[in-house]
This record gives sequence, structure tokens and C-alpha cells, in this order.
Amino acid sequence: MEYRRLGSSDLEVSAFALGSWLTYEFMAEDEALAVLKSGLDRGITFLDDARYDDRTGHAPLKSGYSEVLFGQLLRKSGANRYDLVIANKLWLEFYPGQGLEEEIDGSLQRMKLDYIDLAYCAPPPANVPLFELLRQLDALVRTGKVRYWGTLNWSGDQLTHAHDLATREGLHRPVASQPAYSLLAKSPVEDPQTARAYRDNGIGIVASYTLYGGLLSGKYNRDSQALQNRFQPADLEKLREKGLLAKVERVIEIAGKVGCTPAQLAMAYVLKNPLVGSILFGAKSPAQIDDNLQALEVAARLDETVMAQLRAL
Repeated sequence: MEYRRLGSSDLEVSAFALGSWLTYEFMAEDEALAVLKSGLDRGITFLDDARYDDRTGHAPLKSGYSEVLFGQLLRKSGANRYDLVIANKLWLEFYPGQGLEEEIDGSLQRMKLDYIDLAYCAPPPANVPLFELLRQLDALVRTGKVRYWGTLNWSGDQLTHAHDLATREGLHRPVASQPAYSLLAKSPVEDPQTARAYRDNGIGIVASYTLYGGLLSGKYNRDSQALQNRFQPADLEKLREKGLLAKVERVIEIAGKVGCTPAQLAMAYVLKNPLVGSILFGAKSPAQIDDNLQALEVAARLDETVMAQLRAL
């Protein structure tokens, strides 16, 4: 495993972050535990969880059961909490009726943790003054319930404004951002203005949606029935109109020459960006984890010729 410093923080994170979005609640406990332990055994120390509404139809909580399961599995894994970097999200779903501390307290209670290392904050609502939001985020860090805070899908302008305002007011600044970033969606991460905001403000990237919903695995190009099962007809038409399936075909071709899978190539491309601290992914089997982690070896041997081909997509 490779470890990287995340932005301007002192967090050293594994190059892969194991997420649990719509994952563990759909698995038997022994299978879910095997996935988590497999990630830990392979050196993944960066774990990502979040509260979201139940989609199984039988969870004991309408929202947040994902956090309950994550906490239970973490304890059963035998992992040392202090060896891990654990991230969670602030959705601001009920803000300002529910303040940030109250939202974090709920997550900590469900996970049975004393603190989280990194809290990603959703974009501020239009009716909420940015300074008030920054003040509450700063308070969370000062109480010790959160070690650092980052952003979730903020624009480059928002990142810069928040960083500058926090600096001017003596508040804790964002150190990380979790945007969607892949070969099929290089924007906004690679847009000059946004990239400058990350670089100049010491904000590390935790890339999500790196396989573009599984499209970059290449399996949908080889199995039309799978594509139809995964996407609605309207979605399929949009994929074709955008030329995404043709681009994936090119990725498959390049991966064959490099000697890796399309998914590994897609992840390797993202890992080559020096602003990226980690790639967030979910897995439903230890084999999937093993397969994804090979992207590190692929990234180490990608030369400029291949990178130029991938940039040209």
C-alpha cells in the first residue's frame, strides 16, 4: 500500500479509501466483515462512511443505519481505531434547524465513536451565511469531535472563498475535498481554476466515482444485457449521445496494451494526479479489493505516452 499526506493536514492516508455507500446493508454480516478485514489486511487505513436513508425496506432506522452497521463491523474487525483515518459527511439536510454539532453527535452515537478524523461538508445552502457555517465547522474541530474538515462537491470559487475567509477570521480551514473524478469526468478537478484552488489552498483530493458508476470497468461494453439492466433507456441514450461508450472502448483498447484491466487503468490515471490523496471505492468481495489495489502497480508504469492518450479522451 502507498500512503499520502492529505492536503495541508497531518493525516497520512492510504491511496485507497474503502467506502460503505449502499454496501454492507445488502450483504450478510460474515461477507461484509470479510470485505472490511480484507481491506484492512491489505493496508487500507482510510475508511469512509455516511448517513443515508434506508433502501432495503427493513432497516430498524429510517436514516443512518449505514453508520450503525459500519460501527459494528469496525469493532468486530478487531482494528485499532487509532491506526485509522475515518471520514463521514455533514449533509446539512436539516440545517439550520439542526446544527452541525448535533448532526455530528448523531453520527458518532450511531457509530459508537468518540470522534471522526475528517468531516466532508456539503455545499452551503444559499440562505446560510458562509461565515456562520465556517464558525460551526471550526467549533467542531476545537471540541475534538472532528479533527479536520473538508468539502463535498464545492466549486473552485467556493473553496477559495471559504479558505480565504477562514484564514482571515482565524478559523480552521478545509484540508480536503471529495469530488467525482474519472477518465470520463475530468472536470471540475482538472479545470485550471479548480486545480489552482486545490493546489494553492492545500486541499487534498479524495476522488470518488472513479469508475463512473462501473462504466469504466468495461463490462457494459462487452455485455449489452448488463448495460440494459444497469441503466434506464433514457440513461442509455444519454450515454450514447455523449459518446461515453465509445470512450470506454478506447480505454479498453489502451488497457489491453498496458496489460491491465480497464478499471485498473482508470484508477491508475487518477492516482497519477499529484493532488489526489486517495481514491474512494466500495467493494462487495475481497477479490474486488485485490483487483482495485493493483492499480497502484499500473500507475507506477504509466508513461507520458499513455497518459497523453488518456488525457485526449
